Amino acid sequence: MNEPERIRPAGRSANDPLWLCVARWVSYVISATVIGVLMAVFLIEWMAGCGETYIDAKGVQNVNECVFIR
Repeated sequence: MNEPERIRPAGRSANDPLWLCVARWVSYVISATVIGVLMAVFLIEWMAGCGETYIDAKGVQNVNECVFIR
């Protein structure tokens, strides 16, 4: 009788080669770093008041400049 074909598990497996585990780990680190940097840029821009306007006591409208985006 024929043995049924095994279904490969989704995601990580104990049988994966070392290079594949390292490649996954590197891709996780790179993607987490990119997401962290983007969130930091958005937070810094928000804290600086990028694009907000205000009118001073002399009646002049002033615009807050962005930190990174010019």
